[in-house]
Parts: sequence; structure tokens; C-alpha cells
Amino acid sequence: MAGLTAKFKLWLELDGQPLLGEGGYALLKAIDEEGSIMAACRRLELSYRKAMYYLRKLEKRLGRKVVEAHRGGRGGGEARLTADGKALVEAYRAIREALEEALADVVPKVLSGLEL
Repeated sequence: MAGLTAKFKLWLELDGQPLLGEGGYALLKAIDEEGSIMAACRRLELSYRKAMYYLRKLEKRLGRKVVEAHRGGRGGGEARLTADGKALVEAYRAIREALEEALADVVPKVLSGLEL
């Protein structure tokens, strides 16, 4: 069927509890690219308060920092991902890409036989 497709949602779990999903991945990636939590929030149209709450919760669950931030002064602050933060982003990206490739391969084969 031409309009029928399959989608998925991906999240990483730690000890059976959600840790990182698409929104958290987007936030960490934007922080890495923008070099600022505030700039990442503007780009994602996300409140700074919500972003900080998420980051604190993520770091508490992991027991380590994922973002290293320095408060701004005249020129503004800066933020960058720690090695753990970068590893988490890369792991999520690699898993998502592998799933997208697998889905692109299997979906046409499986759905082509359906007569809906």
C-alpha cells in the first residue's frame, strides 16, 4: 500500500528507566553545535528552565556531568558537552541511524504484501 509506512520512537534506558530520547538528544546536540545552553534553547524553542531541569535530571541519573557550562559575563556564557555527553550523543545517533537503515530495508518488503 503506497501510503502505509512504519515509524519508531527510540530512547535509551538506564536500569529500566528512560534516560535519553529524541528531545534530550536534540538538546545535547544543539548545545554541542551552538556552544551555549541559551542558544540551544532558542534554536529548539525550548525554555531555559525546562532545559536546565532536564540536564540536571539526566546528570543525576547518570551520576556524572554531560554538559560543562560557564556563566556568561559581558560576552555571554559558554557550554560544551563533556566526553560522557559526547559519547551519549554519539551512541544515540549510531543506534538511530542503524534502526532507520533496518526499517528502510525491511518495511517495503513486509508492507508490499499487504492488501488494505
